[in-house]
Amino acid sequence: MELLILLIGAFVGGMLAWALKVEKSKMKLILAFSGAFMLGLCFFHVLPEAYETIGSTAGVWVLAGFMVQIMLEILSNGMEHGHAHALHGKQLPFALFIGLGLHALLEGLPFGGEHAHEHHSLLAGVIIHKIPVAFILGTVLRGAGFTLAQGALAIFGFAAMAPLGGIITHLLEGQIIDVGAFQGIVQAILVGVFLHIATTIIFESDKGHAFNLTKLTAIVAGFILAFVSV
Repeated sequence: MELLILLIGAFVGGMLAWALKVEKSKMKLILAFSGAFMLGLCFFHVLPEAYETIGSTAGVWVLAGFMVQIMLEILSNGMEHGHAHALHGKQLPFALFIGLGLHALLEGLPFGGEHAHEHHSLLAGVIIHKIPVAFILGTVLRGAGFTLAQGALAIFGFAAMAPLGGIITHLLEGQIIDVGAFQGIVQAILVGVFLHIATTIIFESDKGHAFNLTKLTAIVAGFILAFVSV
């Protein structure tokens, strides 16, 4: 069920780009809220659980996830935190799709194992993050002249990557003796990924380096929702 939710959420988010037009300022607020929600989940839930499962080695995996996300953004040009770059012609850059796809695959890893049902708040965080990212991807594709059918195919490919991550976890858990340690490592890596994305979104200034009250409100709301949802 978790994998189906991930698939549907990302696909619907991407396809909405052909039906809605969201102002850049409003999209930044949505991303700020989602970034704060993810950051809150990291500190309130995912990071403590990772340390409880695998101990002090969790810090190593957090840094590994942080570095992995830096490398992925070389490919994706930062679309994970709202940077949308126009495409040249109706051709989806392979590097962009690989970067976004691998990022989505990492996000799906916790939801394919035997403990997937225990990660409801994390699932909510991933969905809240994936929907605006998919929408931005859809907006870029629409702007490049992709038809609805062509866009649907590309968006479905992106949306399917997170469920693929869950399927990989399901297959690996059958081969790994210490399932708990595997889940702890996956969670720690995701914390590193989320830390990079969330802090980039939150601390990215608007024009004139203004950090306005509206954005601050969105961030605080994200933190509060994360605390309540744990």
